[in-house]
Amino acid sequence: MDKQRPGKTQVTSVSLRAETLEAIRARAGKQGVSSYIEEAVQRQLQREAIDEYIAAAEAEHGPVDAAEVAARAERIRAHHAAHRGDATGADAA
Repeated sequence: MDKQRPGKTQVTSVSLRAETLEAIRARAGKQGVSSYIEEAVQRQLQREAIDEYIAAAEAEHGPVDAAEVAARAERIRAHHAAHRGDATGADAA
């Protein structure tokens, strides 16, 4: 049985390719098709909101420096590795 999702739900009809629906059913299991699709759509909406945020920030401040992003990502990985006691953190990059 589907676990209860917060918020009001509304029934709608969605057309999917047969292969897509089969794949969803195979992966959804007890979670159910509706819950699986709800979660997938929520992730997509979050991605689009992030993309919009990045576009607005780049419009205001210029493009992101890829080297700076890589350097910050490495610092984050090293920090997490150090706090997990993982020896591969800083060495993995």
